[in-house]
Amino acid sequence: MAIGGAGALIMAALLVWSGSAGAAGRLRALGAGGPPGVERPPSGFRARWRRRDRAAEAMQWVTLVRRLAALLTAGRAPATVFGEVSAASGGTGPTGRWITRVCGDVHAAAQVGVPVSAGLARFAGGPAPVGDRLLSATARSVCAQLSACWEISERSGASLAQTLSGVAGSLESQLDAQAARESALAGPRVTVRTLSWLPVLALGLGMLMGTDPVTTLLTTAWGRVALVAGAGLTIAGRLWTRTLMHRAEAVSGS
Repeated sequence: MAIGGAGALIMAALLVWSGSAGAAGRLRALGAGGPPGVERPPSGFRARWRRRDRAAEAMQWVTLVRRLAALLTAGRAPATVFGEVSAASGGTGPTGRWITRVCGDVHAAAQVGVPVSAGLARFAGGPAPVGDRLLSATARSVCAQLSACWEISERSGASLAQTLSGVAGSLESQLDAQAARESALAGPRVTVRTLSWLPVLALGLGMLMGTDPVTTLLTTAWGRVALVAGAGLTIAGRLWTRTLMHRAEAVSGS
């Protein structure tokens, strides 16, 4: 019985450690320097446990907008810049592949007479399959902003390059604020994960001390009541904290 308790204790410790390591990796990713959009591909065990670098992926949209502004400043036609960006796209990860697809589809549609603003609006109103809720929202938001810029230019003839430079600056500020929120939430995430595994640790420690808490919980009336109440409170606590986290993540940086 003591061996089983020791095994449970070791497993719980490993799970807690893995959560802490993942949060620490996210903090390093958010705080590390390096060129935007560059993603170091992990391998082996680290690849399975490392969290996605959402900050670096989101910055690829800033790079896209700045490239579009640079091409327009150089004299390229507004209807062709997406084709040039798509051909030279160096983005990585799901976001990079989605950016390449958006640029390619918008360029192809423009070649057959579909306004660029209409092509971008289609992506702004649909889902972005990048595997992350916040990155998907960023993708739709950027496409909506680019669509508005092109629509204004198509109707009024306003300069696009200067407008896109302003969009890039605003987007970068929003992503910086989002990265700051991610850093602030990393600690609470680790705390919640650790507290969630404390009951497992308590069972293991009880068995190591020579008691049999599992039998007590499963075979006695008060034990069953405590088990059901504890499980219910644990699930309610996780749902509540997850809701709080999602609300904090959804706070606008503006």
